[in-house]
Amino acid sequence: MVRSLLNGSYANTAFCIFDPQGKQRLTRSGRSPSQVAGRGGGDSNDGIIRAMNGIASAYSAIGGEAELQDFLSFGQALNVASADQRLLIFVNADKTAVEEISPTLKELFVDEEIIGRFHLDFVGEEDEKWRKSIKGAKSNPAINIIRAGKFGLDGVVMSQLPLDSSLDELKTTLLADNEKFSSSEQRKEYADHVMEGKRKGIKYESEIPYGEDRNGDGEIDQRGRRGQGGGRPRGRGGRRR
Repeated sequence: MVRSLLNGSYANTAFCIFDPQGKQRLTRSGRSPSQVAGRGGGDSNDGIIRAMNGIASAYSAIGGEAELQDFLSFGQALNVASADQRLLIFVNADKTAVEEISPTLKELFVDEEIIGRFHLDFVGEEDEKWRKSIKGAKSNPAINIIRAGKFGLDGVVMSQLPLDSSLDELKTTLLADNEKFSSSEQRKEYADHVMEGKRKGIKYESEIPYGEDRNGDGEIDQRGRRGQGGGRPRGRGGRRR
């Protein structure tokens, strides 16, 4: 997908705006929102937001039931939650229980005070060892509110709620935990964060080879080979997606 957006090259980020069905590209592709939606508005967030709102205004909401977020694995969810600096809601429950609580979760995650502020993941077959990296984790079925570690490789349970918790109970706990989280979480400066990860030897293992292929030859560029698309590697320290 990244190669298709970047004309055959592979990098750790690609940005493009699609239609609501995810089939038709509405903008060109680039490495950042400013490269795609920054025309006429400069690189400021205000200009990018105006451009994106202009595109969104052509598509009205059609209603329908909300879809719940779910990552490919708990490890991926924890890494993304760390990179985005959001709390992770991890549901440890079997399929029958998930079906029973899904209506409540769908209503919760479209609430104006909740939407876009948290990540959500459901336990899968590949997640049997999820508790090993999470302080305070328990094996009983529950809804866990997890604060990811600085580099997305560990975390701590802030709250654990029963599966039959009411909508109000869930919302109240989420907002309270998020208030504690936001008051103590220091925003990450990308360059400093990556350098700290390198010093500490932090690595995030992925099925996709680490590095970039900026010259589009199908192979990950070798480090330090300037002029051949190598450049400085990126993506460590909790920023891989």
